[in-house]
Amino acid sequence: MSLVQGMTDFFQYDFLFLALIGTLLLSLACGLISPLIIAKRYAFMGAAVSHSTILGLSLALSLVPDTASVNIFLITLGVTLIMVLFLASATFRQRLPSDSLIGIFFTGSMGLGVIIHSSFAGQKGDLMGYLFGNILLLDKGDLFLSGILLLLLIPIILFPLKRWLYIIYDEEGAIVSGLSVKFFHYLFFILLTFLIVSSLKIAGAVLVNTLLLVPGVFGLKFGKNIKQVILYSVSFSLIGSMLGLYLANLKNFPSGATLAVVQLTLLLFSLGLQKMRRT
Repeated sequence: MSLVQGMTDFFQYDFLFLALIGTLLLSLACGLISPLIIAKRYAFMGAAVSHSTILGLSLALSLVPDTASVNIFLITLGVTLIMVLFLASATFRQRLPSDSLIGIFFTGSMGLGVIIHSSFAGQKGDLMGYLFGNILLLDKGDLFLSGILLLLLIPIILFPLKRWLYIIYDEEGAIVSGLSVKFFHYLFFILLTFLIVSSLKIAGAVLVNTLLLVPGVFGLKFGKNIKQVILYSVSFSLIGSMLGLYLANLKNFPSGATLAVVQLTLLLFSLGLQKMRRT
């Protein structure tokens, strides 16, 4: 396949066009929330939530007879939200270390999901596609849900951005000043869950954490103020995801794996250039 054909394919084939729009929406959403995840030191949290979707997916594939996209999304989202809200409650001003609680949640929910799928779902549905991403699974309903999520995410993060930062960097001070820290804590978990569940078909449950972390690392590393951090994070996420999707189509690579590898490569390349300039 030629380089030009690798680009024009996205406008000739419906499934590739859906993948292009879906990846665009996902990259914008990940770029917005990624700096908050990194600043809040919740990198492990994203992995826990993404892997816990395996339980919701297993139940959805077992219960939904026609593997309808919206039904699978709603069941996966509902089950994952229930588990994540318990995790949010357990990690809010907890006495036990967060990493211990997250690790228990991570392995327990994932293990239960594998058992349920092997026992009840059998060969029904493409679980591997949800684990590692498969753009062939995308449909217009997925794009609609991703678009709604992005429209909600923009005002929820950007309008009260100073409150988010205050809570992240000085939680005790935020509580004393009267901010509803608990509300923002739960809201963060809910937003993260919606984003991860909506991205399963593009990035997959296993690899989506890369898209949630790498843009924020880039933004915080190179941005000199909060506006630059958000702008750099969103731009990096957008460029890396578009390039990853293009290479996935050009070389017939798995979409989720290619997106993750491309973003990681771009980050390492950028850090290498920065180090060379300093020496």
